[in-house]
Parts: sequence; C-alpha cells; structure tokens
Amino acid sequence: MKLAVILLILATTYAYTIVPTLDIDLDGPAKQRFQPAVQLILNTYGYDASFGAFFSYHNETTFKHLTSKDYALLATSVRTHWPQYAQELEGIVEAFNRSDVTFEYMSAWAYFHEIGHSLSVNIKECTAILLQTKDGIIHGRNMDQSPDAGRLLVVHFKFIKNGQYIGEAVDQYWFKTGFVTMFKYGVVSLQENWRYGHYLPLFMLLKKISAGTTSLGWTFRHILDSDINNFDDAVTYLENVIVACSQFNIVAGTGFNQGAIISRDPISTYPTLFFNNTGLGNDQFQYMVQTNYDHWHKDPKGDQRRTIAENLLANLTSTMQNELGVYSVINTYPVHNEGTFYTAIMNVATGRFNYFGQEGITPFNDLE
Repeated sequence: MKLAVILLILATTYAYTIVPTLDIDLDGPAKQRFQPAVQLILNTYGYDASFGAFFSYHNETTFKHLTSKDYALLATSVRTHWPQYAQELEGIVEAFNRSDVTFEYMSAWAYFHEIGHSLSVNIKECTAILLQTKDGIIHGRNMDQSPDAGRLLVVHFKFIKNGQYIGEAVDQYWFKTGFVTMFKYGVVSLQENWRYGHYLPLFMLLKKISAGTTSLGWTFRHILDSDINNFDDAVTYLENVIVACSQFNIVAGTGFNQGAIISRDPISTYPTLFFNNTGLGNDQFQYMVQTNYDHWHKDPKGDQRRTIAENLLANLTSTMQNELGVYSVINTYPVHNEGTFYTAIMNVATGRFNYFGQEGITPFNDLE
C-alpha cells in the first residue's frame, strides 16, 4: 500500500499530463468502442495540436511512401481478414469526420510498425524491465516515440467483457485498435518493443498482409479477447503467431520465473529468454532488461540504455527491490529520455497497473 501511495504521488507530481481513463465494453458495438477516445482528445486539445501534428510527422517519415493502390490493398485486407477491427476503425473514421482521415489511411496505421520496418524508418522506442521479487514479477515499461504531440494521445483503457473488467492498457497507438502495452488480470503483462532485425521489402510485406498476417498490435488484443488464461499459453502464442516485422515481446506472469523476452523476426527464429537462463542476478533476485537491440549483443555505443539499466538493477539495495526501485531505474536518463511518452509499472501477481504520462528529459550540465 505504501508503494502504491508513493507511486501515485510521483505520478501526480511529475507527470507531463494526467492520462485520461476510458472504459471499453468488448461486448458493445464495435464501431462505438473507440469513438469516445477520439472525441475526448479532439475536445481537449483540438485536431491540429494532437492527431494532426502526430499524423503529419509520420506521413512524412512513413506513409508518404505508400501509393493509392497500397492503401486500397491494406483496407481490403483489414475488411477481409479482421472484420471486428475493421468495424472499430470505421467508427474511428466516423468520429474524426475529416476527408483526410479515411478508412484506407487508418488501415495503414493498423500496420504502422510493419510498414515502418519495411521502409527502414529509424524509430527508437521502448525499454522493458522485469524484476523478480518475493511479491511477484515487476514489469517496468517506457514508451519512447516522436513527435511530442503524441504525448497528448496517450489514453488508459479498462476493458469489460461479460460484465466484468478483464484488463487494462495504456497507449498512444490505440487509434489503430491495437496496443503495445497491455495487462490481462491474473494472466500476464505485455509489452512490445521495436527490434532492429530483418525486414520485408514493401511488396513482400503487402503480400503477407493481404494473406491475413496480423498486425503486431492485434496480437495483444487476441490474448485479451481469447481464452488464453496463463503465462505459458501467452508465450506459446507470441512465439508462434506469424509476424510481418521484427519485434520483441516482453511478458510477465503471476508465478515464479514467469518472465520472458521473445525475439521475433519475419525470417529467422531465436530462442526465448526466460528468468532461468538469463544469468543476471541469483535465485532470490533476478532481472532482465530489453531495449531495441538483440540482447545477445552488446549495446551500441550511442545507446547504452540496457547496459545502464542492468547496472542500476544489479546495485539495488534489498529495500529497493520493489516497484519503487523499478521506477527509479526506468526513470533515470537515458532510460527515460527525450522521447519518453509514458511509463508503466505492472505486477500481475498483485494486480497493480500504474501508469504515468511523462515529459521528455535531457542531460543538464550545471557546471556550464
């Protein structure tokens, strides 16, 4: 309880903005599920300062490379293979009520990560920390992205099914109807990180999508919506689902050693990293860190987030081997950096899902 109070104080004191919370009833009409979120952001910030700035940035870096034929193929593929998500996207388009936000455009956003990999867009996002303690596995998550307008899009969702709350998510990508940070009560916490690995040329990617390959954001939706109800089944699904881009999936469960870093690739396969084969820590105190680079290689000199976080975790005192300790590590520069949109601290064993809107931070030399 004390830790929860401390984290709440940190959230309300240092947050860039209060992250709004909305319920989504998964048994309700699909078209209506995300419309309140669109309307909330538009009413609060207006289009130009929020979605408009975010869309404009990624149009220039990513979507300008798509042709009208590509957009049509993506829209047809979503409607054909993913009818529930297609209805949700149609509702989002209706809520925008703008001629430049079409179903074709939102279908491309549904595959934003896959398209970005295919075009070798330089996106550096995300740090994951898994810390095994006597009170369960603490899962710390930073989301790093651009541009700053994306911070205004971050929303916290609570999902209802059969009249009961079944999980939560916090994300700025929710308008693509998929999530990269999710929490299914009593089952798993989930996080996706961009991975620098093999990529598919755009024509091969579009062919794969046309054949029904899922968006990475929808893999977590599947775990939430389906009867996957334990750590092992979630890991097996994420290890085997066909993917169209490189990615890391970080998973924590409710039991001892139930932590995993799953390295996925559209071409090659790699072994999953579990607590019992990390070599970091000991039987009572174990941790794993994942950023955007393969963990079997050293960090690049220009991005030492993983190395710095591992060193900090290795030196945590016994009184800091808890949620506050994970927060202190993940909130240290450069783990928390100029592009950090939000932080989540999750523990499935205790049912706690804490989330904070973040400002970007940069080093300051007070001797100058």
